[in-house]
Amino acid sequence: MNEPLSPQADNGSPDVCSMLNIAIMNLPTGLFICDRNGIIIFINKAYAGYLNIEPEQAVGRHITELIPDSRILHVLRNGEPDIGAIRLISETSSRILTNRYPLYNAQGQLMGAMSMVVLDKPEQIHILQRQVDSLGRKVNRYARRIRTALEARYTLDSLVGSSPAMLAFKQLLLRFARTDGTVLISGQTGTGKELAASAIHNASSRSGGPFVSLNCAAIPQDLFESELFGYAPGSFSGARKEGKEGQIELADEGTLFLDEVGDLPPGAQVKLLRVIEERAVRRVGDSTPHPVNFRLVTATNRDLGKMVANGTFREDLYYRINSLLLNLPPLRDRREDIPALVEHMLERRGNVRCSADVMAVFQRYNWPGNVRELKNVLSHALSLAEGETITLDDLPPSLLMGASLPEEGQPAGGEQRLGAIRESSERNAILVALRENRWNVSRTAQALGISRANMYEKMRKFGIRRHAEGAGRPSRGTAGGDMSGYTDKLS
Repeated sequence: MNEPLSPQADNGSPDVCSMLNIAIMNLPTGLFICDRNGIIIFINKAYAGYLNIEPEQAVGRHITELIPDSRILHVLRNGEPDIGAIRLISETSSRILTNRYPLYNAQGQLMGAMSMVVLDKPEQIHILQRQVDSLGRKVNRYARRIRTALEARYTLDSLVGSSPAMLAFKQLLLRFARTDGTVLISGQTGTGKELAASAIHNASSRSGGPFVSLNCAAIPQDLFESELFGYAPGSFSGARKEGKEGQIELADEGTLFLDEVGDLPPGAQVKLLRVIEERAVRRVGDSTPHPVNFRLVTATNRDLGKMVANGTFREDLYYRINSLLLNLPPLRDRREDIPALVEHMLERRGNVRCSADVMAVFQRYNWPGNVRELKNVLSHALSLAEGETITLDDLPPSLLMGASLPEEGQPAGGEQRLGAIRESSERNAILVALRENRWNVSRTAQALGISRANMYEKMRKFGIRRHAEGAGRPSRGTAGGDMSGYTDKLS
């Protein structure tokens, strides 16, 4: 069989069988074929060369006579391919990479097996090994990125505060986390709803799975369904040809967090309700359901009950997501947590701290933006602070103004203290505004929304007056900034 055949067709050209025989015999890489008993019925010159024999010497012999530990016998026994095996041929010290395949006839009967060399030079194997190693590193790097992107970063310890309101919230959160029910987190903007959702995931039995977070208000309505539910190949213009998994499928075996759920488009509300009921998702442009197993956590700062009443949110979906309700308290209802929050936010800044006056203002302020606003205020103050203490001069004027306003239900005994806080806050707000306007009185008055005459009156009232000599820059402890010509002195 290893002798090249050369019968000629009537037209003088060799037949196909002869051409194939010649081509296989002279392949630059090795190949041999065994029958189902392991007897070699064909071997080409390259493979015979690995064994340091002529092809005629191998045909008719059992494979184990030439390669005692040949794995082609495993292929003959189980009928399954053996791919990518590296073998050392002792006769020639050749290291080869081979693929072995079972051979079946038209009736599906196993007739034999074929062994084909893929690589036969050490440098080729080394190059392939380097490429495989490089690809493995890339895969691991991308896997780490995916895990990080789908990882819940916050735990229950991230919810800073030990006020009664926060302790009650944490206890209820832990109880809900132990179940697999749908949780709705309500709370004002900036209270930390995503942090709470992350803590629920990490305290649950699904903590080892993905945590997929989606802000419903941040995605254009025309793209929302394809982002949440995914889409089939070619389902719309510009879609990926291979299609795309949606956020729901990415959350399989984990938690899906829908922030600002009140902004769900009407069409998406219908489809989400169907997914919750069927535990299967249908991609846009595809009718095939894809089973999913996820826990749903939602959050909103809106009154979903009112939205149901006015027809902007589906009633059936509302009752589906409202089975376990967590109400995150606003910062003004847990003022005793403010010092701990400030310390937590400043801990990476070394020894930076807030003065007692600053902390008093923080305790007085109403915090409409809650914890997020507190974080922004500290960022603003840190950018202005000189040294390791944040002072009133470093706070935004709006915060100082807001802290000076009386609250409803202020006790009568606190009027005197309130007046002192109001005057101190107003004075410091004026100082900060003067600094920000480089001590230009006209511009400062305009920024504060008062007349220039009123501005001078307030400066006299609070002892902020022109420096007698008009020289030099006052120290940081007075007002800071470009204060040439002015000094700050209590009357």
